[in-house]
Amino acid sequence: SSPVMPDISYNVALKLDKDYLNNSVSVVNVTATMSEVGMNSMTLALSTTPVNISTANLTRVGLAFLRNLSTATASTATIGISAGGSIAGFCTLRAGEPAIFRMSAGKDYQAIGTAGTRLRVDITEG
Repeated sequence: SSPVMPDISYNVALKLDKDYLNNSVSVVNVTATMSEVGMNSMTLALSTTPVNISTANLTRVGLAFLRNLSTATASTATIGISAGGSIAGFCTLRAGEPAIFRMSAGKDYQAIGTAGTRLRVDITEG
């Protein structure tokens, strides 16, 4: 049989330049293989009430790509895991900020945010 080839390639660049602080990180050609073909995309309207990030149609969760679509500087979005009726946040995005993380199976992911904040979520299967 032929070897399984990666079908997702990431190029991530970060450049920080503030006063005397200069830092840059570049990650090129990091690859992953989706073991399934599904993808779940949604745009969530957030408030202080947790909203579920649905993985219902995915056989196995993979990478999540998120972006706070708001432009107002006070509009934040917090992503977390449901924990005993509340949300245990692990990532807060300010207006316009993106995030990438690998999801874990069996977890109930949720998001909360400033009223009116919209969060774009794309989840790959695998």
